[in-house]
Amino acid sequence: MPSSSRPADDDEVLTVDELVSWLRLSESTVLKLLSERAIPARKVGHQWRIRRGRVRDWLDGHE
Repeated sequence: MPSSSRPADDDEVLTVDELVSWLRLSESTVLKLLSERAIPARKVGHQWRIRRGRVRDWLDGHE
């Protein structure tokens, strides 16, 4: 998707807690999906960082 047509918040970086709230899943489920690399994310130190746009793509089946 061209950057000009992406929603403005696609580059927003989420924490696990924010992702849990957004997806309405349990923290343990989100952590399992992250550790299995099912959800595209990066680990920074001991914490996960997730780009909203990448999760949107994953939800839409593009990842």
